[in-house]
Amino acid sequence: MNKNISKLKSTILSITVILGMSVTSSVSATDNIENGNAKKPNFLVIITDDQSIDTINAFGNSAINTPNINRLAKSGMAFTHVFNQGSWSGAVCAPSRQMINTGRNLHHTGFTPKSPNHKGKKKNINKTKYPLWGETFRKSGYETFITGKWHVGEDALKRSFSIGKAVHEAGMAPLSKGGQWKPWLTDFGENIKWQKKQVNQHTSEAFADAAVGYLNTKAQRNDEPFLMYVAFTAPHDPRQSPQSFVDKYPAESIQLPPNYMPYHPFDAGDYNNRDEALMTFPRTEEQTKEFIGEYYAMIEHLDVQVGRILDSLENSEFADNTYIIFTSDHGLAVGKHGLAGKQNMYDHSIRAPFIMVGKDIPANTKAKGMFYLNSLFATTAELAKIEIPDTVEGPSIIPIINGEKEVMNDYIYGSYRHFQRMARSHRYKLIYYPMLKKNVLFDLKNDPWELNDISKQPGSDKIIQSLTVKLEELKKEVGDPLTNDDPIGSYKPFMLKIDKKKQMSALKSLPFTSLNQ
Repeated sequence: MNKNISKLKSTILSITVILGMSVTSSVSATDNIENGNAKKPNFLVIITDDQSIDTINAFGNSAINTPNINRLAKSGMAFTHVFNQGSWSGAVCAPSRQMINTGRNLHHTGFTPKSPNHKGKKKNINKTKYPLWGETFRKSGYETFITGKWHVGEDALKRSFSIGKAVHEAGMAPLSKGGQWKPWLTDFGENIKWQKKQVNQHTSEAFADAAVGYLNTKAQRNDEPFLMYVAFTAPHDPRQSPQSFVDKYPAESIQLPPNYMPYHPFDAGDYNNRDEALMTFPRTEEQTKEFIGEYYAMIEHLDVQVGRILDSLENSEFADNTYIIFTSDHGLAVGKHGLAGKQNMYDHSIRAPFIMVGKDIPANTKAKGMFYLNSLFATTAELAKIEIPDTVEGPSIIPIINGEKEVMNDYIYGSYRHFQRMARSHRYKLIYYPMLKKNVLFDLKNDPWELNDISKQPGSDKIIQSLTVKLEELKKEVGDPLTNDDPIGSYKPFMLKIDKKKQMSALKSLPFTSLNQ
């Protein structure tokens, strides 16, 4: 372990990075706060955008360079099976972040598509009545800071954070609005009412600058504990990063994954969505390699910025009393199964990295986890000794950290609009396609790449029946209104009205490859 990692291990109370592994421990992660530390702990939350579980060097991908995420993983606990519950929208990022910030399940967040109410007015997709993560910490005496992607609406933003620097309010940085190199960012707080401007700087660098600046000036401002929410737009498209990083991943050096396919085996009903239009049909080997290369380049550039933030924290007076949380909102297909986006139920898209590091958290350990991203709210509140609102549904994962449990759930739910539903056990995954009345079954133990549908094999009918019953139970648990006999009618409360002409116009304007600088 190098000097920086040793220092990180000894000084940072706890780092959470969303990945996944197994551990036993007799030490409570909350003992230090209860017994010897009167000061409230600080939290640094780092959330990336569209980052798959298999894009970190420390977790087996030798093709990518991620030394700073590696240093977190080696100094703490990583979780291999952490999930996003899915999305009622083509923009999967928004519902995921709504779940994270309310601590609630997919259909319970209070955020719904815009639809007329009984007075003919419009409901706001970006408002919820439930207590928010940042809002709860703010009311408990924390200074709450945000930089980077929000995508949960202005009302929730103002309720959650006292200071915002270089905030990207929308979901992505489209090329038509400057892309990653010339984003529109908002500042507020510290005597700044609300200031939005376009900057000539890569988003990842702008967000890291804001985070470093906050850490460097915090002690001069006040002695309140802090919650930092640092949310990168990388590696979401447009996949732009400095050319020096792009040059590290030429297409000819990229190895295609075993589950690369030119086409998905069938159209589940939404095969022409925005993300899928980022690549040509069929997905060619050369284009897929370029796509993966740009994805890796953006992640390595992101990793450098994460390192800058970690170095700043290490050199500050807050190092020994700060929890760091690193995660992503979900994964991405990047050519696997003939798909480009995350609007699917395959593990590459529904799992996210998750890591925790620090004092009383075992170093260089792994736990399976089997929990959802909405557990972040309760986990951090428990560590901060803040009362968890009754509305929060995602449980704290402290029992896993303390070795009291190996997993939080034996079954995992997933969904995408009215097109896909999933129930996943430790070994088997059932994906049901309501519009097609079609079951697909994978044996994850013998087929981790999810290549062989065994639904028609002898004996599979009992597994399908069991998982179908479990899926219906999970749907009730998360508030999923979809019924198999009427998927469209039953799901109308969560269906967006789509203007087909505007959709096709937008799809035609998309580039098949991203631009770099």
